[in-house]
Amino acid sequence: MKATHLILGLLILTGFVTGCDNISEDDRYIKVEKPSVNRSLLIMEFTGNNCMNCPLGAEEVEKIKLDEGPDRVISVGLHPEGNYNTDPVQSLYPTPGTLQDLRCKEATELFKYYNPGGFPTAIFNGLKSSMASAIGDWMTKASDAIQVPSYITLNAICDYDETSRTVKVTYDATFSDDLNESISVAVWIVENGIRGTQRMPDGKMNLNYVHNHVLRTSLNGAWGENIGDSFTQAATIEKSASTTLSPDWVAENCDIIVFALRDDNKEVEQAISLKIEN
Repeated sequence: MKATHLILGLLILTGFVTGCDNISEDDRYIKVEKPSVNRSLLIMEFTGNNCMNCPLGAEEVEKIKLDEGPDRVISVGLHPEGNYNTDPVQSLYPTPGTLQDLRCKEATELFKYYNPGGFPTAIFNGLKSSMASAIGDWMTKASDAIQVPSYITLNAICDYDETSRTVKVTYDATFSDDLNESISVAVWIVENGIRGTQRMPDGKMNLNYVHNHVLRTSLNGAWGENIGDSFTQAATIEKSASTTLSPDWVAENCDIIVFALRDDNKEVEQAISLKIEN
């Protein structure tokens, strides 16, 4: 009797094991694909007039834009205060003998947070772990960062008054999935086509160098404004920020950059760019 029970038990157990083996991988779990959108790449580059290797960094950023697509890559040149690489230099523009100063307080705040080991240094979508001083590593860092999906879509419009030089940016962030994270949105102004002085890789000063995507200011703080810490799928948050352009900035050469980031580790979840005069 005991032997019969033992044989019956083994047969039942064998049946269970065989049954499990016949269940396909797709049948074991219900796969739920989270809706996501393509993430743009925000490259923040610490650079300066006195940095002889910084023109090489600028060239590498342009190569990344060509490789990944200029519509998905946004770059910002950060000129922080308190570093010899960014000390004001003699310039021919706007008049000979002018001291050119591209520094701003927001770049200084970011410099204190990231504490780069040298110039140039690039950060890819905000994470400290992505920071790289070796220009040869930038292409790989960029490729890794842009492949991470996002669950935020950004839209923005810019209202510019030529008379008062007032800029107002209205933006919205829409979430494609539930997200329990503290999120902020920053609105920056960068200027292109700034002709001035730059030390080149051969050590000589180029008096007619063109500086692009230079961070001028933020409309809502270096790290932006917090928009919440818990979001449901399809939720849309709308806010606005405004400022007045300095008389030294050329409005038609200025871009607005809007980006959403996690408050805990500063990872950039999404970024967009638009002209001030749109």
